[in-house]
Amino acid sequence: MSLGAALNPIIVAATACLALLAGLIGPRTFRRVGPTWIGLAGLVASVVVSVLWWGNRVEALDGAYRADQFTHLFNIIFAVCAAAALIYGIRESAAVDRRGEFVTLVLSSTAGMMLVAGAGDLITLFLGIEILSVALYVLCALEVWRERSLEAGLKYLIVGAVGSSIFLYGLALLFGATGTVNLTEIGDKLMVASFTDEPLLLAASALIIVGLGFKASAAPFHMWTPDVYEGAPTSVTAFMATATKAAAFAAFLRIYAGVLFDMVGEWQLAIAVVAAASVIVGNLAALVQTNLKRLLAFSSVAQAGYLLIGVAAGTIQGGEAVLYYLMAYAAMTLAAFSLVIIREREVEDGDELSALAGYGRARPVVGVIATLAMLSLAGFPPLAGFIGKFMLFGAAVEQDLTWLAVIGAVGSVVSLGYYLRVLRVMWFGDPGTQGPSRLLPMPAPVLGIGALGAVAVVAFGIAASPLVDVAREAATALLAG
Repeated sequence: MSLGAALNPIIVAATACLALLAGLIGPRTFRRVGPTWIGLAGLVASVVVSVLWWGNRVEALDGAYRADQFTHLFNIIFAVCAAAALIYGIRESAAVDRRGEFVTLVLSSTAGMMLVAGAGDLITLFLGIEILSVALYVLCALEVWRERSLEAGLKYLIVGAVGSSIFLYGLALLFGATGTVNLTEIGDKLMVASFTDEPLLLAASALIIVGLGFKASAAPFHMWTPDVYEGAPTSVTAFMATATKAAAFAAFLRIYAGVLFDMVGEWQLAIAVVAAASVIVGNLAALVQTNLKRLLAFSSVAQAGYLLIGVAAGTIQGGEAVLYYLMAYAAMTLAAFSLVIIREREVEDGDELSALAGYGRARPVVGVIATLAMLSLAGFPPLAGFIGKFMLFGAAVEQDLTWLAVIGAVGSVVSLGYYLRVLRVMWFGDPGTQGPSRLLPMPAPVLGIGALGAVAVVAFGIAASPLVDVAREAATALLAG
């Protein structure tokens, strides 16, 4: 019952406060670099806590927050993605001019994500989602001198508010139907209830799917994704594409694989339809994109569909597949965004595919990193993306969702059309007519994050067993309540 159970979000929130102070006081040089180092130190401390407490299951605030393997796994994912965002933002103009605010907002959003992962009741779950969302609204519009950044922040604010309202209404109906906000107690009551006998439960389930669908960029609730991803600072886009999506699926798993696990037949089809729509819409829309950030945005919609296939399975195997794929997805997406970060420093429209013409030949290391990331996102063996999709589709087939697995497999084949197009332009494009006019020294920290992501993509695929075991432990802890 100690607050020590919530040590991860406490550490990150306290670090956010320190980073804000560091950005306001001291010499100018310290104000520009101090907040980042403080933020990274806090994130490392959070990872250490999760590793040391991995086998423990403790609760805080009378069950409002729980720390188990499921929570710790997500806390590590969030911390890694946040650290990458801080490093990616080192040279971005918005992050440089507002270093303290940038670091504070990233860490505040991360603390909210950690509350979502460890939520033991509906109130903590909603508060976590709102904390992570409010910080992201500001981060998206941080480059106030760019119209596209302001537009991204405003669009995300409006759509996010709608999604949060729908999600809150669903939680309210769930509370009204069960009379409690505690997730464990809700699960116990639903074991003897029925959706057909309780229309409120059916409505609650539908509204929660819609609300979380907005946060996860799942179709048809993805309308904001391409514009926001394109307009936001790229470091923020990378953070949203990885950590925010992971937080949305932490909430999905907490509710549907945890609380509503025994009633999978009642909500399975709805999530399966959303998964299929996401795979189809995301992959088809990505085929016609000429901007890499918009392409990765629609790719993110398709990836949400693959992850929802595992949620729809409603089994330990499905949860295990989702958790493994989230780890792999974070690595390959961060590696992919390192290409955009490096290119944008050199040319104004560095996120356009035309700016990447011949870039692989000019920057072989960056080209190899991007190649591994794109091939893994497409599901090429033996990379991590292939292993993850194989697990997701296998979990669906085991639950007689073969049609959904087929849609996922076909979607992966279609995705080759745009992932390989990026590689074709990068390696075989003519820089004389399309490519950049100059090359700048590559920022070592950004290149390092991209390289680590690429190595992880290969390692997670070739030696997947340790990560699969970790994912299995986390999924088992989730279903243990």
